[in-house]
Amino acid sequence: MNKLPEVKRKHSTAWKQLVPRCSNPDCPTGSSWTGVLHRVSGFRFNEQEWYCSPRCLEVALEEQLLGQLFDDYRPVPNRTNMPMGLMMLSRGVISDPQLRDAIRLQRSSGARIGACLQRLGFASSDDIASVVATQWGCPVFPADSVQPGCSMLVPFSLIERYRMLPVHLVSQGLRLFVGFCDTVNHSALIAIEHMLGCSTEACIIPEPKLLQLIESRKHDTAGELAVSRPASAAETARMILSYAQQTGAAELRLRGVEGNIWVRFLGQRSHLDLVFEVDAR
Repeated sequence: MNKLPEVKRKHSTAWKQLVPRCSNPDCPTGSSWTGVLHRVSGFRFNEQEWYCSPRCLEVALEEQLLGQLFDDYRPVPNRTNMPMGLMMLSRGVISDPQLRDAIRLQRSSGARIGACLQRLGFASSDDIASVVATQWGCPVFPADSVQPGCSMLVPFSLIERYRMLPVHLVSQGLRLFVGFCDTVNHSALIAIEHMLGCSTEACIIPEPKLLQLIESRKHDTAGELAVSRPASAAETARMILSYAQQTGAAELRLRGVEGNIWVRFLGQRSHLDLVFEVDAR
């Protein structure tokens, strides 16, 4: 009697290709046929991983929070090569007596040297911006090139904390210009690249103009939320999972920024930005 050809192995391979494999190595579902039941409720995480159920996602969230974000964080100060006062003196913008007066004011007031020079009338905000740009090796961004709505790419809580603002997106190269006025924070730039999937380039904007733009952005915070960061990774993971379920998000992205946690929940029609803040500004 002729036997039917053996096709079980072929069908098994084809079936597994239709079922997404959960990134949790201890997932009780694994790649079995029951995994297809979770497919519509699964979660894509940080663009590279997929979790079949809320439980598997919660485990992954807690592991990542413990391993990367809940270590003791001590911010590393950003440093530049030459102090601003000396650079302005070398450029002939101010004189030696003017610099001495500004230093005395700085010691008594605690303000930055640039603010002291402006208060005394020895330098303009454009002078300060030019020197800051040289210190950090980045361009001064023209205020008339700021794109309306570009600031909505980043949550306001991070904009306010780091005194920065997304100002121009070059769509062809997916490059985002982010404006600062005194200190360029590279940790924030890296987080933006991770969350938005683009490259970033720091630029300098005169402080009065940047603060004006930030103040305008303050009045539009729809689709974002800032809360105090819980004390434990487990509680933080549970909160993230709760928001993921409430918003019906199919995809999550997460990145730490100097101890703060930025989470973006992506749905079919909208997204929510949630920022866990470590302390008061």
